[in-house]
Amino acid sequence: MSIGGRLFSLVARVPRTLHHVNRPLTTSSLLRTNSIASFEDVKSVKNLKDTVLIDVREPSELQETGVLPHSINIPLGEVESVLGCLSPDEFQKRYNTPKPDFSTPIIFSCYMGKRSASAQQTAARLGFKNAKNYAGGWADWEDKTKSV
Repeated sequence: MSIGGRLFSLVARVPRTLHHVNRPLTTSSLLRTNSIASFEDVKSVKNLKDTVLIDVREPSELQETGVLPHSINIPLGEVESVLGCLSPDEFQKRYNTPKPDFSTPIIFSCYMGKRSASAQQTAARLGFKNAKNYAGGWADWEDKTKSV
């Protein structure tokens, strides 16, 4: 039996409960506190120069439903490469706003909060410390702004 085989055999015999004991903290477990943006947070972005609102829906969805005011569109599939690899100059040219640094407040939004939660986790994994998820997304925004 190879070393890898012996190790697998040994690990397979460890009771399931012990697997949880030494598990490292994950990005999602670190994001549980203070990671949700409210309607009021999103509404106030226009008054906050340093906060970036990123809508992760596809451009076709934005055409169908509408755009969150003061947001930039980075589809979910591009979030990691844009935030992780795009230079500040390229980001500025593409989105007409400065690239967020690791301490910049970022709010991610989508239609109902699932994709934006994924984008938030991606940003946190990349080192962005102030990433939040607008869990209500466009659906919440539309509902609350129609009633005003």
